[in-house]
Parts: sequence; structure tokens; C-alpha cells
Amino acid sequence: MDDLLSPLSASPVAGVVMANVALLRLDRTGGLAPGNKHFKLRGSIAAASQLGLSRLVSFGGAWSNHLHALAAAGREQGFATVGIVRGEEASIESAMLRDARAWGMQLYKVSRAEYRLRNEPAYLAQLQARFAPCMVLPEGGANVEGVRGCVAIADLLRETAPAMRRIVLPVGTGTTLAGVAAGLDGSYEVVGIAALKGAADLEQRVTTALAACGASAVANWRILHGHHCGGFGRVSAGLRQFIQDFERVQGIALDPVYTGKMLFAIHQQLLRGEWDSREPLLAIHTGGLQGRRGFPWLAPASGPLA
Repeated sequence: MDDLLSPLSASPVAGVVMANVALLRLDRTGGLAPGNKHFKLRGSIAAASQLGLSRLVSFGGAWSNHLHALAAAGREQGFATVGIVRGEEASIESAMLRDARAWGMQLYKVSRAEYRLRNEPAYLAQLQARFAPCMVLPEGGANVEGVRGCVAIADLLRETAPAMRRIVLPVGTGTTLAGVAAGLDGSYEVVGIAALKGAADLEQRVTTALAACGASAVANWRILHGHHCGGFGRVSAGLRQFIQDFERVQGIALDPVYTGKMLFAIHQQLLRGEWDSREPLLAIHTGGLQGRRGFPWLAPASGPLA
């Protein structure tokens, strides 16, 4: 477990000492596609196996960590996988989709108009029939099985850093946040950093997810919405500079979509004095380093960074 905890050094990052922060390194877990995604997929894969289904179908964009992880899980556990990809057929295939295809995933690129139907029952029924027998998973693995799978992250952080009581993690669909909150009690504060702009429904999503998985005693949780740096997948000048400074000082690779924004948010909270720099804080590195290939200004994660 020692290799999953990375305390940050006392060397300042852009003028701020972040020595009270330690990282839970989910980027060091998960096989071919490390990070939180394989926790989210565990329950769905187990459910599919119990039903005797050997094909998994899901949705994502060209740089989807979810589709990447689903393809990896299919390769490792013997499932056929299908990715419904947002974007026209003529679009250039990303490095993530090349990985997925190499791992055996069938890719179907659909128009944005068709992609917007991904939560419609009639469209889902069409996919069920087209790829039968199969299980269709929601975008991002955002279902009750995904929440329950992420409860294991809470178990992991208790084992790895038992004294930590403030937990910070990036938020996309809210599934990982719900699982972590469900796995802890009221002595913990769990703070999510929204990676999306204008995601006003995130709190309701988490509340609904917690109710669906039957969680009773949960951590105190909240979501900060002011650190999206322009929106999902967008990188502001400040975020870009922070990631470059952080990686130079700490030697830990970040992804700009999730973990980079989370650590930049922590940096800003400390800089403004809104969080006490003496209070221990555990930040969850959710992986996604394979997505660095979509940002030419970043070095490959397999380089000198950890």
C-alpha cells in the first residue's frame, strides 16, 4: 500500500507550499487502463458475468477514459466490447481509440444528434437488439454498480491514510464521489472539484446515486464549481502553467482534464487562505494519464515523471 500514497514535498509550487497534501495514487492501480475507471466498471462486469453476457456496450468521446478502460477490461477479462463514439466517421481516430481498437473494441462513430439519444429508452432498446446478447452501460459508467465499485476507493484510502479526514477528488459524472462518500462516515469531509462548466445538476446526481445504492451513513460532501478552467477538456493558461510547475517540482504526472484541475483548485484554495495549509488533505489521483497524448505541450506519462 505504501506505493499508493505520495506525500507532496515542501518545495513551493507557483509560490504555494503544498506539503499538507498527499496523493492517493489510483493511477498506479488498474492494469491496462489505471485509475478510478476500473473501480466503476467492476460491478457492471460482475453483473454481466452473472447474467451470462459476454458483450459490453457503452458511450464516449474520442478521448474517453471510460471507453479506454472498458476496452482494457474486456481484453483482460474476456469480454467483447463495443464503443458508441461521439463524432463523425471521417474524424481522425485518437490515440485512445487506437488503443481501444487494438484491445478488440468495436467502434461505431455516430453523429452528435444520434449521440444525444444515449439515455433514451427507445435508442437503448435498439442497441440492445443490435448487439444482443449484451449489457449497455451508461456514459462514464455512471450507474449504481459504478457507485458500489467506487466504495472500494474509500476502503483503500482508509487503509492507506487512516488519519486523513478531508478528501478531495475531481468530479465528472459524480459516480466516484458518490462511491467514496458512501464508503465513509460523517467524520470525513469529501470535496469534489467539478471538471465541467455549468454542471448544476451534479449535486442532484450524487444525491440520487447515494439513494440508489442504499447508502445510510455517508461522509459530508460538497462540490466546488469554480475550477473548471473553461469547461470539460479545456485548459486555461493558468492551469497549463500550474501543471508544468507542479510536475517540475513534484515529479508526478497529471492529466489536465481531471486531476490537474483538482490540484490547481487545491493550490488556489491554499493561496487564498480558504484552506489551512497545516491541515492534512488527501487528494485522489484518478489516473487518465493516457489522455496526455491529446495535449502536445505535455510530456508522455511514461517519461521521467512518476
